[in-house]
Amino acid sequence: MKFEIEKYNAHGIIKDIARTLGTKSRTDCLEEIIELPKEYGTGKIVGFSFSDGISLLIFNCTLKKDWTLVFENDAPAPLQFNFSIKGNIKHFFNRKSIQYQLNPLQGTITAHPAGSSQTFQLPHNTEILFNSLLIDRKKYRKKIECILDQMPKSLTNIFTDVAAKNSFFYQSNYSLSIAGCIKKITEDKNEGLVRSTFLEGKALELFSKQIKQYQDDLNSPGRQVMLRKYDLEKIRMAKNILVKELVNPPIIEELAKRVGINRQKLKMGFKKVYDKTINNYVRAERMEMASILLLHGMSVRQTASEVGYSNQSHFAKRFRERYGILPKDYLKTIRSKIPD
Repeated sequence: MKFEIEKYNAHGIIKDIARTLGTKSRTDCLEEIIELPKEYGTGKIVGFSFSDGISLLIFNCTLKKDWTLVFENDAPAPLQFNFSIKGNIKHFFNRKSIQYQLNPLQGTITAHPAGSSQTFQLPHNTEILFNSLLIDRKKYRKKIECILDQMPKSLTNIFTDVAAKNSFFYQSNYSLSIAGCIKKITEDKNEGLVRSTFLEGKALELFSKQIKQYQDDLNSPGRQVMLRKYDLEKIRMAKNILVKELVNPPIIEELAKRVGINRQKLKMGFKKVYDKTINNYVRAERMEMASILLLHGMSVRQTASEVGYSNQSHFAKRFRERYGILPKDYLKTIRSKIPD
């Protein structure tokens, strides 16, 4: 089944797919949603159009026929960050001179020249879980102008190619840190304002983590710190304990004993896998939970207690460090950014 996609943003893509399927999408805050008609498969496809030219697509479905999505537009194409969680996705672009298969647990950064097409092929009778970030470089460039000189030259060139004159391709197995971020995106059960706000933050986090991995992959093998599978299992166990016991997490020495790894390896390995120290990870998870509780209408005092802060002033300080605003003003500010 062939789909001709005319738009390069998530909402436009969802509407183009809906038109071909002979159905209508629905809107929930910043999210555009297609529930697949039974004759075409099961599951849904959703798209978010965030600020600064960033869009997020999530395919979570099983198809009855192969799908071919053909993107053909004379406008400058976005920079794309693609991630496969389940299902093998084929991707062709740059007049088919670049062809590859995106397998589960792999990610790519791609761009194709304006005026040329790109094609994604999705298989039938296979569970597909696929995320794609689309970056409008003209809109997003202002956001990163101050750090362009800190990026590898290859990335700087592709980010500043706002007219989309060149192609770009990078593929790798993505890190556990990226996998954890994707898991939160695909498993989120919130709705409306809460969901849109939460996933915008996760999309930006996913974007930054993939950029960081690309930079690390440019290092020589001797400078890339790899952990043994046994160590990774212990570090994942430690992370799960922290998430479950977020209000009163164990100290590092106790955590190391519980998972059966030495303290130093746990600290170094955790920082490598999750891009944060253990303490910063706990703080970030607490603030993330706090933002959701506040969006659901919980008071600042109760939210502070729920995420493990006995001192409300200390909680407010940490929240402002994370989101740039006091918790009492958070919901009001978020609502003001959503169009009527």
